[in-house]
Amino acid sequence: MQTPDALMGLAFGIPASAGDEVGQENGHRWDPMDCDQKVLPPARTALRMECDFSYLPDHDEDAHFCHARAGVVGVADGVGGCRGDGVDAAEFSRGLMANAYNAVAAASCSGICPYTLLEMAYQKTVASTRTPAASTALVLSLAGRALRWAYVGDSTFAVFRGGRLLLRALPQQHYFNCPFQLRAVGGDRVKDAALGEFPVEEGDVVVAGTDGLFDNVFDAALEGIVQRCTALSLTPGKMAQAIGRLAYDMAMSSRESPFSAASREQQGTNFTGGKMDDITVVVAFIVS
Repeated sequence: MQTPDALMGLAFGIPASAGDEVGQENGHRWDPMDCDQKVLPPARTALRMECDFSYLPDHDEDAHFCHARAGVVGVADGVGGCRGDGVDAAEFSRGLMANAYNAVAAASCSGICPYTLLEMAYQKTVASTRTPAASTALVLSLAGRALRWAYVGDSTFAVFRGGRLLLRALPQQHYFNCPFQLRAVGGDRVKDAALGEFPVEEGDVVVAGTDGLFDNVFDAALEGIVQRCTALSLTPGKMAQAIGRLAYDMAMSSRESPFSAASREQQGTNFTGGKMDDITVVVAFIVS
């Protein structure tokens, strides 16, 4: 397993910060990293995750991880608007992912709660950060036969079944090109995260990424490359590389992109073409 930028994530259940006491329910101690089992009972046959990634840096401010054993994926994008005046825009994204990954690696449970994990990572990162940087963040967690998520901003994901796009998480934005973002001071908070769960099946493909992917690749094109890679029986890593290359080619192109289409629709510009940015792609296969 590769862990390029060292990392962390989210939780979906009862929010718990790092300082919260471990509670009790029905006489049994529970781990704050566990999801609320009242929401999703344990499955008789749990699924697992095979995952890998591709990273094509521009300003090198993205961070990510995939922990196959725990079934957890994390992606973060340091906000470039914080760049300058000695601010390292990558510090916050890498801190979030590093703290999240370390918590996942140390956890004794499965079905890790994305919201709780993200809150724990955020609190730890804020306590240690040296600059007023900011970051988007996404955490996905496989719990039994459901995919759970928590994300802040425009680092999102899509789920494919039989090569067809089944679910597409929409970005959180205050206005065009200004995503929700976690900050050490001010800004959005983990409580603003988009939360949810979706039933998955063996054979499903999950593609997570930063806006370097989704600003440059339309859903139909992403669906097409997932279909082609699946037909060729490519590994998660090879599929991630193919998707990343497509995003890079589109970023360099003068053709219409999701970013230019949104710019025209929301701002009335005549801009066409892609958007150069860090491109992070994490691909997870759902297997039995």
